[in-house]
Amino acid sequence: MSYDFKQLSARDFELLVRDLLQAEWGVNLESFKTGKDGGIDLRYATAGTDVVVQCKHYLGSGLRALMRAIQNEKGKVQRLAPERYVVVTSVPLSPKNKDEIVRVFSGSILARADVLGADDLNNLLGKHPEVEGRHFKLWLASRAVLDRVLHNATVTRSELKAKQVYLDARRYVQSKAYPSALELLEEYGVVIVAGPPGVGKTTLANLLLYEHLERGYQAVVVQGNVKEGLDMFQAGTRQVFHFDDFLGATFLGDDAAVLRENGDRAVAEFFRAVRSSPDARLIVTTREHIFAQARVRSERLREANLGEYRVVLRMRSYSTEQRAEILYNHLYFGGIPKRYLAEILRGDFYLHIVKHRKFNPRIVEWLSSYGRDRRVPVGEYRAFVRGLLDDPSEIWRHAYEREISDAARSMLLALFSLGGSAEQEHLSEVFAKLHEKRCREYGFVRRPEDFRNALRELGGAFVTLDEKDGVRVHDASVLDLMNAVVGEVPGNAVDIVVAAHEFGQIERVWALSKAEKGKQIQRHLAIAAAAVASGVRECMAEPRGSSEGWYGWALEGRFSLIVEMAEAMPDTGIKGLIGELFGKIVDAWKTRGPRFEDGIGILAAISGSGVLTAGEKREWSETVRSAMLGAMEDEAYVSDELAGMASIVDQFDAPEAALNAIRRAFDEYLGQVFSQELDACRNTEEMDTLGGFLEDFQALAGVEVASLLDKIEEAKDEFRKRQSDLGDHLYDEWKDRRAANWARSKTREGGEKSIRDMFDSLN
Repeated sequence: MSYDFKQLSARDFELLVRDLLQAEWGVNLESFKTGKDGGIDLRYATAGTDVVVQCKHYLGSGLRALMRAIQNEKGKVQRLAPERYVVVTSVPLSPKNKDEIVRVFSGSILARADVLGADDLNNLLGKHPEVEGRHFKLWLASRAVLDRVLHNATVTRSELKAKQVYLDARRYVQSKAYPSALELLEEYGVVIVAGPPGVGKTTLANLLLYEHLERGYQAVVVQGNVKEGLDMFQAGTRQVFHFDDFLGATFLGDDAAVLRENGDRAVAEFFRAVRSSPDARLIVTTREHIFAQARVRSERLREANLGEYRVVLRMRSYSTEQRAEILYNHLYFGGIPKRYLAEILRGDFYLHIVKHRKFNPRIVEWLSSYGRDRRVPVGEYRAFVRGLLDDPSEIWRHAYEREISDAARSMLLALFSLGGSAEQEHLSEVFAKLHEKRCREYGFVRRPEDFRNALRELGGAFVTLDEKDGVRVHDASVLDLMNAVVGEVPGNAVDIVVAAHEFGQIERVWALSKAEKGKQIQRHLAIAAAAVASGVRECMAEPRGSSEGWYGWALEGRFSLIVEMAEAMPDTGIKGLIGELFGKIVDAWKTRGPRFEDGIGILAAISGSGVLTAGEKREWSETVRSAMLGAMEDEAYVSDELAGMASIVDQFDAPEAALNAIRRAFDEYLGQVFSQELDACRNTEEMDTLGGFLEDFQALAGVEVASLLDKIEEAKDEFRKRQSDLGDHLYDEWKDRRAANWARSKTREGGEKSIRDMFDSLN
């Protein structure tokens, strides 16, 4: 592959040249001086030998600027009088260009063979592929790789991701985390990138995704939930799944998002499906504390041994020099104006930044992006940076409270209530209702252009706009701010619930009310009980479908949450909504019947309720169970549903009649469902699970399943044979090509002098 070296900073280029020449000459080169022009002189000196190398990364400036720099070097080189002088540049050079450079030194010091241009560097890279492997940014951020990646990124979502990674790769500093994560992917097929906010989890996951796109994998960028990934899983197709924040939620509450509605089961199934397939890869990120809490609460996640696939990022694992390189790369590629850059360089202020206890890549991105800092005068810039380091959340909070309009604040509250992302048309509907309520409540001036202006105001700072008219928060730290804003000022929570456009907004506020930072929310909701009940009633029976698919909470899920709200806020109007919604659910079941899991969820909510009377509990539970039995006549249940239904037979007023109905449903299952379920199993673990459900059902309902278990064993034998035939072809294909590339790089520990040398090149 031929490179143009545009993706390398001056520092990256100098290190690449050093490693290539060391490999070519078989010697160790040392850095001995940093020049004002940004080049680092390399020297090899032993008894009787003195070789000096000048690195000139003038690709952006071109040949003319390179020639000026060579002229300026002439006097210094003549004073050094080395035995051999070598000039290496990223600028493409013709033979005539090389002759011009040699003539600058009158041919006395510089030989034509010691002038190396872009073509010569590519030749050395071909001779020394181990150097290419160590300098992964060279190929990750090359235009040729991007073109190949975009060819493989057939989905628009992954195309956008690939383009962003191409730009971000230039700023990344390799640490031991990258090769460790890649080793896990090679061995297990999955990797969990965990760590605190802002430490670089998403960046690492993005680079891993990009690497697999370059290999020819089909990207599946999951943005909804684990089921979205499972639905897109295709056995025999090379797929890489990318799921940022896969356990969900920047707030956890008493019910982790992944644990609701059997989400932990879907997670475990997803991991098993990928692990059992030689063609699949799974890259996910999560905050470490959410990962730990989810495993504590879910036996399924503990049994899945997810901890084996985890790479944990922590700032303390970054050396001081690596921190300095992160800052250096962001400043080099960030486009920060020279007067602001001078403030960072003046008096070695960058040392204060890289040594700060709260340093992390997200803060560096902030301070190196002039678009976000444009309101800060140059004279106040250093104080601004110190404040950002001392309390990173304050940069968002200050802007939220003092620098944006009321309409923009309404938009951020609306976006928070939608989980941080939405299509513009959808967001405009939610915004309009919430903003109208807030204008009426607080006397804000309301204008027809508020939505458009707020979107423009927030774009590029708080929110990011994509090519498909989508709007999403800039990163998770914005949601952190909004969690705090809603938790600390519970009136915001009341506003969202009272003016809710859809039930999911109420669910998110309620989830936050159960978290540590939202303790005051429930009290304020109770104070405004009448308005809150009105807002809940308006949304609780909203249609869940649309012409483009399904979204939001089902009526049954809403029922469980409203029961929970009534429990927490007794003596309010919420209790009256329970019976109203239950009636709507029963009416809906008359036309479509209940799903098994929905029925079980409602039974659990009724049974555990402290606000329903004993008579209501008894009557409603029998209604639910009867509806579940009735649904069997219209829709065949799957194996786990049959087993679950049989397990509650003794709760029916007429157990024997219920059991007979379940046995009739089993006959339908034999004819319509079993073969489909078995064909849908992606691995032997899923086949074992299917067999377990059938054995449970046999014990509960007294039916014979031996013939079905035999068919499962036959399917398992056939699957194992296919897997054996596939073998380790994918691993073998890449084993030789990348084995040396991703060996752990030696930690480059340097003192303040080496850091100063690096930043001097920015002058």
